[in-house]
Amino acid sequence: MTGLVRARRAATVVVAAGLTLLLVTPAIAQEAPVPAPTPPTAPAEGAGLLPGLDPRLVGVPLEYGPSGADVQALKDAEAQLAALIAEQGALHARRADIDARIVVLDEIQRQAVAELEQAEADRRRLTALVYSKGGTAWQAAALLQTDDVMEAERVSQLGEDFSTALRAAIVRAKAARRRASDEAARLALERVTVEERVAQVELVELPAAHKAVASLRVQAASSVAGGVVSGLGIPLAALDAYLRTEGILLFERGGCGLQWWMLAGIGRVESNHGRYGGTQLVANGDTSPRIIGIALDGAPGVAAIGDTDGGLLDGDAVWDRAVGPMQFIPSTWRRYAADGNGDGRSDPHNVYDAALAAGRYLCAAAGHLGDDASLIRAYLAYNHSDAYAAKVLYLAREYQARGLPRPL
Repeated sequence: MTGLVRARRAATVVVAAGLTLLLVTPAIAQEAPVPAPTPPTAPAEGAGLLPGLDPRLVGVPLEYGPSGADVQALKDAEAQLAALIAEQGALHARRADIDARIVVLDEIQRQAVAELEQAEADRRRLTALVYSKGGTAWQAAALLQTDDVMEAERVSQLGEDFSTALRAAIVRAKAARRRASDEAARLALERVTVEERVAQVELVELPAAHKAVASLRVQAASSVAGGVVSGLGIPLAALDAYLRTEGILLFERGGCGLQWWMLAGIGRVESNHGRYGGTQLVANGDTSPRIIGIALDGAPGVAAIGDTDGGLLDGDAVWDRAVGPMQFIPSTWRRYAADGNGDGRSDPHNVYDAALAAGRYLCAAAGHLGDDASLIRAYLAYNHSDAYAAKVLYLAREYQARGLPRPL
């Protein structure tokens, strides 16, 4: 079958067991030069980029090309977010430490004030006693709180010692109060700075970082999904879709024997694995923009198939058109519609859904796919063209020979 550009000259009608299936097949697009491969690999499921990725694809080398910058940007943004979260924790810890330290300093100040008040009271009391009684002996008597007669020399000395100790106590209390007050003031200023930084982080920087990570994760996931698996030239999402279909049909129709590479041959010819005309596969397997074939309007070499879906799938309310990465026409899609990625919808423009529908169609057409003859029979049902079937089989066997790449 010819490409979308040349399909008007050579499109063919598919006849398959009473089904009206016409697949307008894009030409195998000339592949652009692949940029030098970079180290990145398909992420593990836990990376949050492609949940449910087939385990056989986790860690396989990918060739992102220019879109690899999205993956690196996400890593940088996640590192920035992690740093902000760590800073937030450190700020809260520092604030708690400052509060605890201020409580201690408040107690030190309270004790210093109490000591100073006591010392001042003792000094006033001593002064009053000296004034009223005279002599240092009364200083000692005030200290000892006794009226016992003592040697004049010893009493005098005690009085002098008490006076000196009292003055020293007053100096120490004042110094302790001043140091505690100064330190509390410094910590209060630091707490204001910490509070301002907490507000900046929590109200401005963290929300912006979360938003940036969320946005970049979407971009990076699509970059990973569209990243080409080294050695095969198949986008990761498309290969994952083929492998997922293989697994589903193993349980649904174990006797069919469908394998991923049988679908890869079709995907290569039909839409270059969802990349025809510059289309890209995004993270969930959707094609962006959509791939839509020519109008099946009965032009020379083209079947005449009037609209069967009101233009819902192909945007044409007059004629049907083949749609999606596996190029289903709406009437056939209605019969084989599938939900290959478990998102609750069936969409021929999604590579997971389209691959599962194509796999079911091949199994229904051939019964089993154990040899070239049965594969040819299935491919002919998909497109009633010997050249088409031979080309798809050749490409499929090529993929089989290459096999899945080993994870790095």
